[in-house]
Amino acid sequence: MKQKLWLWLFCLCALPAFAQTPAGVSGKVIDELTGDPIAGVMVVLRENNQTAYTGEDGAFVFHPVTHGKDVLSLNAADIQSKEIPVDIPRESSLDLGIIQVTRRPMPVQQLAGVIDEAQRATEDDDTGLSQDVSAMVIFSNDVFLQNAGYQFSQFRFRSRGYENRFEDRYINGVNFNDQIRGVFNYSSIGALNDMTRNGDAVNYFAPSSFTFGSIGGSENINMRAGNYTRGGKVTLSLTNRNYYARAMGSYSTGMQDNGWAFTASVGGRYSHEGHIEGVFYRNISYFVGLEKEIAGGKHRISFVTFGSPVERGQQGSSYQEVYDLVDNNLYNPNWGYQNGKKRNARVVKSFDPTAILSHVWKLGENTTLTSGVAAHYSRYGGSALNWYNGPDPRPDYYRYLPSYNRDNQKAFDYYTYLWKTSSDESIAQLDWDKMWEANHLNNLQGDGSAIYMMEERRKDLFETALNSTLNTQLSPEVKLTAGIGLKHSLSKQFKTVDDLLGAQYVLDIDKFAERDFAGDRELIQNDLERPDRKVYTDDVFGYDFRFRVNSADIWWQQEHTYRNIDLYYGAKLKYTQFQREGKMRNGRYPANSLGKGKMHRFTDYATKAGITYKLNGRHFFTGNISYQTMAPLVDNVYISPRITDLTVNNMKSVRVFSADLNYIFSLPSLMGRVSVFNTHFYDDVDHMSYYHDSERTFVNHVLSGIEKVHQGIEVGLNYKLNENWNFDVIGTTGEYYYANNPEGVISYENGKGDIMAETAYMKDYYVGGMPQTMGTFGINFFYDYWFLNLNINGFAGNYIEIAPFRRLASNYAGIQPPGTGGFDENLYDAYRFFTHQEKFKGGYTLDLGIGKIWYLANRNSINFNLSVNNLLNRTDIRTGGYEQARINLDYPNRFASKYYYMQGINCFLNMSYRF
Repeated sequence: MKQKLWLWLFCLCALPAFAQTPAGVSGKVIDELTGDPIAGVMVVLRENNQTAYTGEDGAFVFHPVTHGKDVLSLNAADIQSKEIPVDIPRESSLDLGIIQVTRRPMPVQQLAGVIDEAQRATEDDDTGLSQDVSAMVIFSNDVFLQNAGYQFSQFRFRSRGYENRFEDRYINGVNFNDQIRGVFNYSSIGALNDMTRNGDAVNYFAPSSFTFGSIGGSENINMRAGNYTRGGKVTLSLTNRNYYARAMGSYSTGMQDNGWAFTASVGGRYSHEGHIEGVFYRNISYFVGLEKEIAGGKHRISFVTFGSPVERGQQGSSYQEVYDLVDNNLYNPNWGYQNGKKRNARVVKSFDPTAILSHVWKLGENTTLTSGVAAHYSRYGGSALNWYNGPDPRPDYYRYLPSYNRDNQKAFDYYTYLWKTSSDESIAQLDWDKMWEANHLNNLQGDGSAIYMMEERRKDLFETALNSTLNTQLSPEVKLTAGIGLKHSLSKQFKTVDDLLGAQYVLDIDKFAERDFAGDRELIQNDLERPDRKVYTDDVFGYDFRFRVNSADIWWQQEHTYRNIDLYYGAKLKYTQFQREGKMRNGRYPANSLGKGKMHRFTDYATKAGITYKLNGRHFFTGNISYQTMAPLVDNVYISPRITDLTVNNMKSVRVFSADLNYIFSLPSLMGRVSVFNTHFYDDVDHMSYYHDSERTFVNHVLSGIEKVHQGIEVGLNYKLNENWNFDVIGTTGEYYYANNPEGVISYENGKGDIMAETAYMKDYYVGGMPQTMGTFGINFFYDYWFLNLNINGFAGNYIEIAPFRRLASNYAGIQPPGTGGFDENLYDAYRFFTHQEKFKGGYTLDLGIGKIWYLANRNSINFNLSVNNLLNRTDIRTGGYEQARINLDYPNRFASKYYYMQGINCFLNMSYRF
């Protein structure tokens, strides 16, 4: 049966499509300033009641059409709407050629280059918690998505509450979602904004010319050299973010008469220290692209290579008590002075060199085959402090806070005084000199091993990918798109000695296991093949393993276009296999830690369908439905991947059912979309790690069988008062919550406790880390290429991210409810405290933007743009937070939640010269 299905799908991909082109209307929409094509513009042929969207080349086509007078309407979120009267001839096609439109320089154009700033690398205590920002749609010309992409990103908003792994990202037709975490790494294209300005986007699961799609939408960044307009551009940006200066330069020859095109770009971002103390940024980027047209454009062969190495310090989360003590909600506990200079303990070093070879083959008038192969290497390392037989060096460790001494008023007052009056940062920040001194004394009086040291936790990734997509017009009403994809991933996860801080060496044993099993030298070894090994700077120690993931998929979709009804349907089949390979034989799991582990295989499928009813050329009603299964992420299913091959039992594919209804309208003065959506997730898997105080070790907690519901409403409206003034009303409200009580598996890395399975009572808790209600009202002004916009943003319904460990029944055994024998009010209050989900306060912010474009001779131009977010300098807005997994029923406040706050006033000045 499977063989027949594959054969049928391949036959569909190879269907001939060389039918004669019927009479129609066609054209190409470009930016009148840059000459760049604009994708995603909704083009409506009013009297013919037909709708089309421009592709990545800005082109659109209608066929067949009825002759006579008609009106062509062009609408998109980032252009000045335009209507063109047309007279369609009786027996021939009408080619409108180039159609120039005025493009508003929206701040969202900067998003691709700076999205990585908002992404926070996870700390050990934070693993499994979504402390990242969803990468919003860059290219979408949907009124809601484009405005939400920029205006709401500062609030850590995620469209429909979806995680990043449900968004597909392509470059030149090749998929770039990694197979370990399932996401696209936006830092790989940092400071390459000029190279990422062209592309195509698909809203949610709508039909696409380059992918089957995903519920979170899809994007294809077009980096082919021949798609850039001839000329150059230099840009200088100043800001008060994690970096304070950005410079970029690019030049393109355009497609020349000899069929060659060349494009290059360099860029960089820098700050010795950004807006947050201890946070720095050093980055340089490059891009080179070459393209050749062959046989009069029948073949286009493109090669591009790019990279964006970066080194940046990180900000850490902390307790509200600490923020209040230092009177600074942007307090950063990750830094301190060493020899009089600031040093950050959390430094990320990453580099993602990438190469893509692609081929566009025009098989006929109505058929195109686009293929691409890519190779991508990601070097990612994050530094962190490690210590052994010494006090915890973190300044905001809970035992160093006044609240730990609430039962001793003198101690409480003393620590409060120290925190509030310390001028040398010895209390509120890391004390590097003290750590160095401790190591030095151990060199003189002890064995010379490191009490304190810096380690770098590496997550390197090498991937190769191939995608091939066929687009063909089977008939005037029917379009077929089909494709195949292959991908191989090798993830290398290990840690190295980064800095011994003056010590002589580190002993490669599990310090947590030694506390309980010091008499068993085998049990505490990280690598039994090299017991009691001394490691030095740059040596690998602790853990070292590989993930290998391979996948293959094939898909198709068919679109039917008629006068009053459009419909589409499609299917996808995907095979995935993954395996762990250990490079160390761990003492806690000697039998299943070294060598290749069990191979896990999944066969998944997806189906989707949608229909559009066109009431007339201005009002459209659409409905979409999809069901898919997805292999679980390899990062989530292993119980303790650092030391063993064990996985959760009965692994299942994640199942996703999604449906939405939409009303889309395009009136002379008003355009927009109103949508309702409902998405169910079944059998999802999540993995998190935390430190367990009583067991004195790191604990891995894997949840399986998770069910979630995401449902809500989206509204995006743009009202055009006249040629100068228009207004945006963008909003969404929803409910994103857990719908069941999943099974959890807990394992202790020191081997002290047995692996335990227990239900986590999470049903009806909200998915945290983002506002579930967001809205903005925007006022936009345009005159003589002056642009002004003012936005008032409102937000509500942001919940803390819950720790499943706090919702295990075993933690509260013996606690009786009120009115029963043995009731203890203090214990019961502690139970309620640990199981309550905190809801953050709502609020509002104000954003302002102003820009101007000056045209010079030969169509050269100067562009100035200033955007100011959080104009009212609100510093009390919590953008996220998470519960700690640790609990103490006698002292419930000792393990308070940690929070992130929004930066105050945030400015970005952008100046560019195009020639």
